[in-house]
Amino acid sequence: MRLPSVDHSATSGSSWLHRASISDKVSLPLTGFGVAAISASPVPLVSVYAVLMIVAWSASLPLARIVMATILPVPMVGLYALSHWQSDWSVIAVILAKGMVTVEASLLLMLTTPAPDLLAGPTRWLPAILSQSLVLTYRAVFTLWDRLASVQRAIQVRGGIRHRRAHGFPWEAYGTPLLRLPQVGGIIVGMAVIRAIDLSASYEDALRLRGYRGLMHPTRRDGARRFPAAFILWGGCASIVGIAAAVRLMGWDLAG
Repeated sequence: MRLPSVDHSATSGSSWLHRASISDKVSLPLTGFGVAAISASPVPLVSVYAVLMIVAWSASLPLARIVMATILPVPMVGLYALSHWQSDWSVIAVILAKGMVTVEASLLLMLTTPAPDLLAGPTRWLPAILSQSLVLTYRAVFTLWDRLASVQRAIQVRGGIRHRRAHGFPWEAYGTPLLRLPQVGGIIVGMAVIRAIDLSASYEDALRLRGYRGLMHPTRRDGARRFPAAFILWGGCASIVGIAAAVRLMGWDLAG
């Protein structure tokens, strides 16, 4: 999920979710985080994941990219899940599903809301140092992902991860030996982080040249294009979180 694709989806979409107000779409991440905080069984989490995917489909969002983005945190969350394994695979499934649901719910908000609309509220409520950090971090995450994607392409054109010379390239591509991969990976991550910091500083300078003084202003959209989605989104949020809470309080073992 690259930054241009996120911005393009947020600004060019015309679905009902794109036209809903930001105050209503906040219910999406609240649903994801609420269910993740309450659920102790993988079934409610998987069900909410499927429901949010239907919402994404109804808004004409790229489903394949959303699925890939939700899978990306799995290796990191998986290490935490394995540290809590007690001969019960459902515990690992719950932890992994919580990470995927929260990422998916947050993506639905970002893919349907332009960055100025998304950051306008927090920059008004939070202290200046926190709001500025939030604005830069929001862009730096996608910038860092773009840099890592570029590095991945660079490794591919050098022959990928091989022990012998790669064939089929118009240049000498010997590949990267597997034993050197941790060393090369550390250098790559370090350079990508430094590059992302540099690009974030350049982005801040560009914002200030355009009149940014610590406050983001929402985009001026025609009020007639707004879609009255408050009942749908907030009603769905209350229903889903309420069902998850009932399942937890009643002690229903849906996994068994």
